Amino acid sequence: MDDYFNYIDHNSIKLAELATEIGDYSCAIEHYSKAIDRLHSYQGDRTAPIAMASRFIQQIKELNSKISFGKEILKYDSWKLSKTAFIKGNQCIKYLYLDKFKKTERTPFSKEKENLFKEGHSFEAWVRETEFPDGINIKDKVGHFAYFNAYTNYLINQAQKQIIYEASIIENEVLVMCDILIKQENGHIDIYEIKNNTALKDVFKTDLALQYAICKKRFNDKLNSFNIILRNDYESRNWKIIDLSSDLEKQTAEVNLKIEALKSVLKNNEPQIDMGLHCYNPYQCEFIEYCQKKC
Repeated sequence: MDDYFNYIDHNSIKLAELATEIGDYSCAIEHYSKAIDRLHSYQGDRTAPIAMASRFIQQIKELNSKISFGKEILKYDSWKLSKTAFIKGNQCIKYLYLDKFKKTERTPFSKEKENLFKEGHSFEAWVRETEFPDGINIKDKVGHFAYFNAYTNYLINQAQKQIIYEASIIENEVLVMCDILIKQENGHIDIYEIKNNTALKDVFKTDLALQYAICKKRFNDKLNSFNIILRNDYESRNWKIIDLSSDLEKQTAEVNLKIEALKSVLKNNEPQIDMGLHCYNPYQCEFIEYCQKKC
């Protein structure tokens, strides 16, 4: 591999290209400039980084000539909780705290668990391609995580029907990413969460309850359905779709209280929680070794 590869800021370039495409010229200039700065830090003797930087400089000149016609679309967003953090905090508030402030203490995932993740992603991709083809993948399109929400908003606000993968919604300082979001031409929203499992586990209900609460806050009466997709069996790739909207609606108030409780955990010192069965249920905590050392 060429020695300059690590000096290419792929995420900034991807975001700049997207910003150019949709007319946010200020955002495009900002991120082309970041990519140029990274390339200029290269000290090797390859000419490719110089040529790439020159191309981006020319692009910035062209963008500056039409910046007055641009629109502010891709704004930077931040959040305090994610769906993953909520699930961890629901299992153990110490798990939530450590995952936020002591990431380096995590025990790496086993090969077995990594393989399970891969199987899940494979099933998810199969459902998307078969049941909901030709969607726009926010992760693939944007690059920079902090701009996922803004691009999701942009797509949802388009007049035509949109099929969005990894649709990112931030409300009440909480980020959720929906496997599939469909915005119909009449503005109604249908959401689908895919699980590589045959059973509707309690942890899945917790996952969906949070997503529903955040999406309900964003879309209100336009939220038409909230569905889970489960496998019928493990021998085939057939699945079933279950609309859980009514059940999830009943949990919204409780979820909102839980969100505030978990956010308050992150404002305080590390919780003192004894080890127990909760370290393994519903998932094995990544900080078991850290806590064992502290015992």
